[in-house]
Amino acid sequence: MRVPLRELRCFVQIMAYRVVAFTMAQVRQGALGFQRELGAVLRERPEIKVYSVSPFDLDERRRFKDRFGGDVVYFFNEAAAQECAQAGIELDFLADISDAELPRRRTMVVGMPERSGTTG
Repeated sequence: MRVPLRELRCFVQIMAYRVVAFTMAQVRQGALGFQRELGAVLRERPEIKVYSVSPFDLDERRRFKDRFGGDVVYFFNEAAAQECAQAGIELDFLADISDAELPRRRTMVVGMPERSGTTG
């Protein structure tokens, strides 16, 4: 069965990122260890991306905190979520959101920045 490209794009956008929220107590207890483990495999898996809300956008931080709970909210792309599963990193994903639902201002926590422009 062939899926039209338009429908496939819609599906990919709907399931683009998985959400995890941590309380400050969880952070103090080491919940952010995933950053070190995912960072160690970036050479082999450069498509891994994990974002958080920009620390400078207080309104956006409050909005995502109210929506998902926790003090710190992270957004894992599919490659990051798969690598966590393969590495045995247990995370409680709360929701799947589309790329359009990501915070307007966000910080890359794990991943390689996208290259913009060309050199030469």
